[in-house]
Amino acid sequence: MERHLSLIKTDYQELEKRVFPRFPFGFMIFKEASGAKMVFEVKDISLTGMQLSFKDGTHDYKVGSKIEGELHWRGINVSIKARIQWVREASLGLAFDSSISFEEKMRSFLSFDNIVSHIKPLHKTDMSIDLPNNLMFWLKADGVLDLYVWEHASAGISRFQILMMEHFIEWEEGVGLKTGRVMTQRDLDTPLSLEDEFVFQIDDSVVAEKIEMALGVVRKISDDHLPTDAKEFLIYKLGG
Repeated sequence: MERHLSLIKTDYQELEKRVFPRFPFGFMIFKEASGAKMVFEVKDISLTGMQLSFKDGTHDYKVGSKIEGELHWRGINVSIKARIQWVREASLGLAFDSSISFEEKMRSFLSFDNIVSHIKPLHKTDMSIDLPNNLMFWLKADGVLDLYVWEHASAGISRFQILMMEHFIEWEEGVGLKTGRVMTQRDLDTPLSLEDEFVFQIDDSVVAEKIEMALGVVRKISDDHLPTDAKEFLIYKLGG
C-alpha cells in the first residue's frame, strides 16, 4: 500500500516522504533537436520546467547546459528551449526559456481539458500490475497527474492524494486537507514492485489555488474513469 514515511523538520520547512506505485510506461516524451537526438520520458512537468528520465544508456549533460527539442504527447507537440538546473544520474531537471507565446502554448498543453483527455484508469488496466492493497482508483495522465483513492479495509474512502504538476493535495480521514509541493522524485524499483519515492514540502496552511486546480480536474473526470459517488466525495472534501 501507499506508505507514509518519515516527517522531516528543519529550521526552514517541513518535508514529508511518501512512496507511491509507479506505472512502467510514459507516453509524454521529449525529443532532443540536435546532437545525439536523445529521447527522454517526461517524469513530471509544470508551466516553468520539467523532469526528464533517460533509460537507454547515459548522457553527458551538465548543470547550466542549454537543451532544445520537442515535447510530444499523443499528437500534440510543443517546441522547447530550456536550461539544465540539476542532474541526478539518468534524470535531468529543466527550467524553460519562457516567452509570452510559449506560455500560451504551455497553458493550452496543460489545460484541464487536455489533462483529462489523457487520463488512463490504471485500476482497470489489463496489464499485470500489482496494485497496492486498498487502492480503489488510480488515474494517471503522463507526467502531469496522478490521482490515488484509497479505501478502508471494511468499506468507504479513507484518503486520497492528487499529484498535479508540481503540486500535492491530500485529504485523509481524521486529518483533513493539506497541500504541498513536490521537491524530489526518484525510482525505488525492486524485483517485485515499481515504486517512486517523493519528498514534499508541506504548506503551512492549505493553499486555495492548489485546491482550485485539483477541483478543476476532478470535476471534468468522466464517470467511466471515476464513479459519480467517488467523484462527488472528492469534490465535497475539496470544498467544491
